[in-house]
Amino acid sequence: MPIYEYTESERKAAEEHIESYFGRAEAVLHEILATQIQVDIYLIPPVKGREYYTLVTLGMGAYPMNVPEDLAGHGLERAELMITLPPDWKVRERDETWDWPIRLLGGLACLPMETDSWLGWGHTMDNEVPFAENTELSAAMLIEAQALEGSEIILLPTGELVNFYQILPLYPEELEEKLTYGADNLLAGMAEMDHVVSIDRPRASFTEADYEKVYEKLVMDDMRWHLESIRQKCLPVEEITACNHLAIYLRWCVEHHLMSENFLEQYGKKMAAAKTADGFMDLRPLVQQELCGVLLLTYFNEEGMAFARHYYIGEEEPCFPEDVDGHAMACFGRERYESDEFQDEAYLFVPFDEAYYQSMAEIIEKRWEKWREREGR
Repeated sequence: MPIYEYTESERKAAEEHIESYFGRAEAVLHEILATQIQVDIYLIPPVKGREYYTLVTLGMGAYPMNVPEDLAGHGLERAELMITLPPDWKVRERDETWDWPIRLLGGLACLPMETDSWLGWGHTMDNEVPFAENTELSAAMLIEAQALEGSEIILLPTGELVNFYQILPLYPEELEEKLTYGADNLLAGMAEMDHVVSIDRPRASFTEADYEKVYEKLVMDDMRWHLESIRQKCLPVEEITACNHLAIYLRWCVEHHLMSENFLEQYGKKMAAAKTADGFMDLRPLVQQELCGVLLLTYFNEEGMAFARHYYIGEEEPCFPEDVDGHAMACFGRERYESDEFQDEAYLFVPFDEAYYQSMAEIIEKRWEKWREREGR
């Protein structure tokens, strides 16, 4: 079996990065965690202006993680982890009360190799039980390193990138919030909290008004907005037509692996059942019945959400709704498109079939490639 370890020049570059952004280590804990990889933990003491311990792994990034195919080649394959602890934390004590952050670092560092998977921003783990008897923290999420700007990534001499993620311990309710509403919204609710671990910190709390605001931010589209036009104008189309373009966008994202793991676990079988023998996939019933007619950002993975913010609900042009209208004009011709026949709702009259999907898929693909090029993805 191959042994994964940094070259001398790579390790030197990583050590210089750690010292520049996190501080000089007073000790290195040599944690031999797997037969094919050794992860050291650099112990950086508190100093003036940084009154907390910083523990950083070094060695995890020598192993290239198995990222999803659509994310391969975007610099997400390698990572190191860190966590910050209060200045009175007994970092050298080896009992459950004090050493669980070290065990957490080590366990997560080995997880990608052990499971042939990967870790990245927003990923969570559930310990299911508290990390120690003196705390109710029992889960964790990876976020950007909370240090000087630029600390979150390093360019190795080989040209490869290593990402530094900070471990943020969570309460069970906070983990549920993240899984339901996404990492961005959980972090927004924790904006006033310090990144340094506190075993009894206040829980992130959301009022009903907060939930409503979060939900509004998450909604990409709602069939009711379009159903209202159908009913008010007495348009001669079926009500499920209000789901047409939502279903088209959803199918394209499914086929391009942009959905979240939670979404796929919950709706994967139903989507597979919606596919006919000739390859046509009508997701309108799923949108209408299972998703209550709503597309939410949290249905998508990190890249899917970023693209949706830019293209589906972004202010820049062209956006997806405009492309849907543009396709309707191309389908019917400008004169008919602008006629009283459609009452400014021509997109609802485009026949929902494979030809419609393929035409829109080609348009979305162009927007996708242009966005990825601009974002350097």
